[in-house]
Amino acid sequence: MDKNSILQRAENVTFEVVADEAILIDINTGTYFSLNEVGTEFWEMLDGTQTIEQHAAVIANKYEVETDMVVADLLELAEEMAADKLILIQ
Repeated sequence: MDKNSILQRAENVTFEVVADEAILIDINTGTYFSLNEVGTEFWEMLDGTQTIEQHAAVIANKYEVETDMVVADLLELAEEMAADKLILIQ
């Protein structure tokens, strides 16, 4: 996985946002994963159409931080979510 990877939420994962934080639950295994506000924004963007770098640029612009830093953070988060089979890599 790299900054050009396109990600999509896995069909077996449901989520609920409470107080700007998402709780993801794999309905097949019962595994759950929680996301902070920025992680939740990223999760909601994962529709299989844009790269991690494109998502990072949107988030970096919103929070006025460097895109490269956001890319690194999103890659780390995406690796964790992929390990738990919460996302699909296209």
